[in-house]
Amino acid sequence: MMTTSPSPARIVLRHSLGTVVREQTVAIIAALFVALIFVSAFLGWSATSTVDAIYKSAAVYLTKQGMAVPPNPLLAASPLYLLRNMATYVSLIGSLAGIVIGYQLIASDRKAGVMPLIGTRPVERRAYALGKTAALVSILCGLVAFAALVSVATFFILPGFHLSAHDWVKLFGFYAVSGLYMLVFGLLGLTFGALSRSETVGLLIPITAWLSFTFILPQLTSNINPVASLNPVTALTAPPSSTFFQLTGLLLGPVSLAEAYRTLAAQLLDMLPPGFADRAAISPWATLLMALVLLALAARSALSRMDMTRGDYNG
Repeated sequence: MMTTSPSPARIVLRHSLGTVVREQTVAIIAALFVALIFVSAFLGWSATSTVDAIYKSAAVYLTKQGMAVPPNPLLAASPLYLLRNMATYVSLIGSLAGIVIGYQLIASDRKAGVMPLIGTRPVERRAYALGKTAALVSILCGLVAFAALVSVATFFILPGFHLSAHDWVKLFGFYAVSGLYMLVFGLLGLTFGALSRSETVGLLIPITAWLSFTFILPQLTSNINPVASLNPVTALTAPPSSTFFQLTGLLLGPVSLAEAYRTLAAQLLDMLPPGFADRAAISPWATLLMALVLLALAARSALSRMDMTRGDYNG
């Protein structure tokens, strides 16, 4: 019985998964993201249980006084609102995890000195790029899937919450968008891990871009201070009515990835403030998808131009 050997891209995928999961930096940032997932679930459970307990105590008191008992405030809000902290954690730590994972997928090969060995093998650059990209997608999908499972378990544990079919669709839509957002930054790390001649610069440039997208651009377009951006509700407040922010929102809004993601997350988690109006020239969906396509092309180009004769960074 004849057996077919795995394709070069699949070999690169397996090797990359086996290598990057042993990287200490990747393990730390992934563990931090997982820890924040549990924190988000606990905060949602704690806040809900506290409000529910207060309501029940108040209902008993009002009943004894012969007064009308108002509806439970928990039932007036969308249950998806309980995941509002997840949007912040993905925007901050999830995107950073994407950068570190994408960068280490290339840096681990370069630092191990295996690039010349790979270059002597009959492995096309396209297969190498495909295997690395598939490894990045696989790892990020694993993190996002774990986050989704924790959220699903949280909703089954919380008292009095029942998600409709539409709510379930929006919940998984939120995690799909979160995965795409993390992938954008993962491709950024992949690109500069391949392009940079210096190991330090290869990580510094994506981190600088992450800081700019997460903190600087939102402050320029919507007057969102860095501390306020950590709050999932405050980060969605309407910008001041001034010509400056109208212009910056129109011109810089299309490249403000963090704002685009937060807007999409707020729409999917039913936490968008009433009367919210996005001032960007294009929709947040277009911003996210264009960034994904452009960085996918950039990563493919960078990987195809790598010097396979060198085993390490040039300095």
